[in-house]
Amino acid sequence: MKAVNIFSDEWLDHFADNQMNPGSHSVSSGLKTLDLICNDQGQRRGFGPWLVTLAGNSGIGKTTLALSMCAAALKQGHSVGMINLEQTNIQLSSRLFSIYTGEKVRHLEAGEFDEYAWRQTKKGMEGAPALYVPDGILTSWQEILAYARQCYELGCRWFCLDYLQLATSQGDMDGIFKATVECVTSLRSFCLETESTCLMLSQWNRSGSSSDAKPEARHLHGGMICEASSDLVLGIDHTTVIRRGSKGYFKLLTLKNRHGPLVEGGIPYEVDFQNLGVRELMPDEDPWG
Repeated sequence: MKAVNIFSDEWLDHFADNQMNPGSHSVSSGLKTLDLICNDQGQRRGFGPWLVTLAGNSGIGKTTLALSMCAAALKQGHSVGMINLEQTNIQLSSRLFSIYTGEKVRHLEAGEFDEYAWRQTKKGMEGAPALYVPDGILTSWQEILAYARQCYELGCRWFCLDYLQLATSQGDMDGIFKATVECVTSLRSFCLETESTCLMLSQWNRSGSSSDAKPEARHLHGGMICEASSDLVLGIDHTTVIRRGSKGYFKLLTLKNRHGPLVEGGIPYEVDFQNLGVRELMPDEDPWG
């Protein structure tokens, strides 16, 4: 580690070269409006090498939206490291395969597994980049960071942690708080050091999850460290959810954006529960009207 003079000729030349030919590349989130508010290293085309927090109540669909973003990264040619703490690798695979190919998720699950649908699904995944999952249970934030570095060595520059509270849930309240700080700050340092993107899923604290008001960044479970360390804080608004048949309608709130503006009222999107497909709603589509 050495001090660098950013007014030196050497650094000024390096700066200009980097800005004209950036070493890190933005990755689309799959939601056009979200991409457009990601300035600086996101270049208004998606996430840069940042720590991004996605929060929401339990069961509201954080993982579905996160897997949709993973699939978007894969389709842009980026390998993904999934830090999967909530579900088995089989469960995650069926959901991700459905999102990636558009096949109905029930045809990929035990009980209704369809061999023809599976052959079509495998064909749809031919040539896809790697998506890595751990082959065992990660029991500490140190193991999570070591696993992320292993995926980085395998070529990953896009990561998803599902979800923060499961990574820091052991011990008493002081231990949980300390583990949360260590995990969040370590992930942010990892993103900066490796120029990688990490999408970190989180829940709201008790006051945020039970309130009838829209959640705010201060409602993030784990305290101020999550908000302070994140480049972007996104939240699924539980006060506006609509479910109609096989479709669900949600608003993604932009609660903090270090690299651009916020979206007033949130970004409306639809989830098709048959294949878990996510798409942003057009301005003339308003299920809340």
